Amino acid sequence: MTKNLIYLEKDQNIAWLILNRPNKKNALNIHMWQAIPALIAQAENDPQVKILILCSATQNIFCAGADISEFDLFINDTAMRDQNRRAIRAASRAIENLSKPTIAMISGPCVGGGCILALSCDIRFGDEKSRYGITPARLGLVYGLSDTRRLLDQVGPAAARDILFSARIIDSAKALQIGLINDIFNAENLEQQTRDYAALLLNNSAHSLREIKKAIKRVQSGAQDDDEQSEKIFLAAFEGKDHKEGVDAFLNKRKPNY
Repeated sequence: MTKNLIYLEKDQNIAWLILNRPNKKNALNIHMWQAIPALIAQAENDPQVKILILCSATQNIFCAGADISEFDLFINDTAMRDQNRRAIRAASRAIENLSKPTIAMISGPCVGGGCILALSCDIRFGDEKSRYGITPARLGLVYGLSDTRRLLDQVGPAAARDILFSARIIDSAKALQIGLINDIFNAENLEQQTRDYAALLLNNSAHSLREIKKAIKRVQSGAQDDDEQSEKIFLAAFEGKDHKEGVDAFLNKRKPNY
């Protein structure tokens, strides 16, 4: 097994972004944050990769948050503090801006920095024992604006205030209720259910999924109605190879080959 604290592993059309620091419950140090953009770029630039799944190498441990042992350094070294801030922002942006669908597969604690990574993904699946918290208020810190926006996008302002004000840990049922995660599965079935969901996406047009991500992001950024850009994308799709393949497959009662 690799000794890398975070690494990318490809399994056919799926890239797995794997957290691998079990002795620290996958607590994210600055080097792990810094490694993420290059790993995401590998997935982006690999034409065989259609989906990215964020997970842990160790069952029942997703991510306990940022590595608090580094905080003394950040208090006393303003340059390192800013370097850490920029690393966190670059990592979360890289995941969020990947053109391909992303899924967080969460087993066990998903706290602080773990939630930052999970909220940067498109979809979040947890097991029954997963639990969630965003806890900077316990440490006199402040959650970043972009990270707050990602939380708000998923759970709305009322639940976001509760999560951030209370800094409490919530269970998987509560996380599902407020929309923090998309579904809950039994621990023993989590990986298979995640793979089954990924298979659904792999059966669909990669072009469609890419443009859906773009459209949702535009709406979240304030776009309200169709414009020249969106109408051009809509009309051009009719001439695309994926549409032609999809129609031919439908008419001939076969599975499309995207």
